[in-house]
Amino acid sequence: MSPCTRTILCPVDFSPGSEAQLRYCSEFHSGEAEIIVLHVADPEEGDRETLMKEYLHIFSRYSDELSSFHCRLRFALDYGTPSTVITAFAEAHRVDLIVIGSHGSTGIRRLLVGSTAEKIMRESSCPVAVLKLPELRAGAEAVPA
Repeated sequence: MSPCTRTILCPVDFSPGSEAQLRYCSEFHSGEAEIIVLHVADPEEGDRETLMKEYLHIFSRYSDELSSFHCRLRFALDYGTPSTVITAFAEAHRVDLIVIGSHGSTGIRRLLVGSTAEKIMRESSCPVAVLKLPELRAGAEAVPA
């Protein structure tokens, strides 16, 4: 990390890979930078008040799990298309680095769905680090409540 990197944006989708992504940010940047953990929700996902309560619970768990790294964490929730919201958020908050996870979609799925990480790399005005995240094993839960 550059000596001038002060703010890192870590967008998460609450998958098991999100925890690995947060651990990377916390281990390699603890004490050096503020880490903003951002979740972008689908505006049609449901009642915003209920979602906010659920997300606060998850963010609290992340904070507890990462407390040993002594990093400065800030949590944010926004609604919309992930790549658009993430790049706009990064610019509005003068983020120095975006650390995003990628599940490594290939073939037809990538062609049809596109890659959020790829879109962010193209659209971002700041550097983007892409981490290859672990695959979700069959039967595993994304985030325990």
